[in-house]
Amino acid sequence: MVFQNMVNMQLMMFLLVGIGFFVRKKGIIGGTARKELVYFCLYITLPFNIFHSFRMDWDSGMLTAFLEVLLLSIGYNVISIFISFLFYHRSESRRQKPLRYGTIVSNGGFLGNPVIEGIYGMEGLFYASVFMLPVRIVMWSIGTSCFLKGSRENLVKKVLTHPCVAAIYLGLAAMISGIEFPDFLEKTISGVSTCNTPLSMMLIGMMLAEMDPRGMLDGTMAFYTSVRLLLVPAVIFGITLLLPISPLLRGITVIIAGMPAPVTTALLSAKYDGDEKYATAMIFVTTILSLVTLPAWCYLLGV
Repeated sequence: MVFQNMVNMQLMMFLLVGIGFFVRKKGIIGGTARKELVYFCLYITLPFNIFHSFRMDWDSGMLTAFLEVLLLSIGYNVISIFISFLFYHRSESRRQKPLRYGTIVSNGGFLGNPVIEGIYGMEGLFYASVFMLPVRIVMWSIGTSCFLKGSRENLVKKVLTHPCVAAIYLGLAAMISGIEFPDFLEKTISGVSTCNTPLSMMLIGMMLAEMDPRGMLDGTMAFYTSVRLLLVPAVIFGITLLLPISPLLRGITVIIAGMPAPVTTALLSAKYDGDEKYATAMIFVTTILSLVTLPAWCYLLGV
């Protein structure tokens, strides 16, 4: 049943991506509007989605799993950082920036949350949101340092005030305190949260419609794709098999590790003199191929 849910989830994602691709190609939504929708998703629907994942009854038995998720996330970040600086030494400087960033950071928040919610439900989304806390800290610190050599100004403020991070500690506070919201507010939070999956998928389709991968499909791209979609999750999968953790936590860790390159790879490349076109192609190739690799990882995970 769970594997069937995964197949249905992938088909739904594919259709939503296709709708977004069609909408952008036909000019129904222009480039400026698409960029504004990206920020709308990152700063509105995704934080609501994260906050909504914490709307469950807290019990002391969840504390152990909560700490396990944080430790798994820290371990994943250490491994991905090590791998990112192990490779790409021979790459040209402007390409090395997005290659390293795209190895450290996966599309675990933007794409991972709806995928995990579709497979594991609200419990999975809750733990995935917790898992993403160290990931987002690394994303805005070590990850961004791939582009900003020596610049760390206002870093703590940027991390702590990022809407997705704020949604985590606000959601935790609301859950642990047991606060009850009025019905109209609960429905508002739930309604905006529900928008996140279709909007995220359609936005990815719009981005793919803007990308031209011609001339970008070289040996380095093939190597990066294998690292992002196969090597990193394979290392994580092997290590977690040796750990006494639940299949749910193992699945969340491996699935997030196996996500494609994040959208911020291109955004940061454009802003900080990285190779924006190459970064865009990284997103294009890994996103398309993840439609094959993600179900394969889910099959190996037994879901």
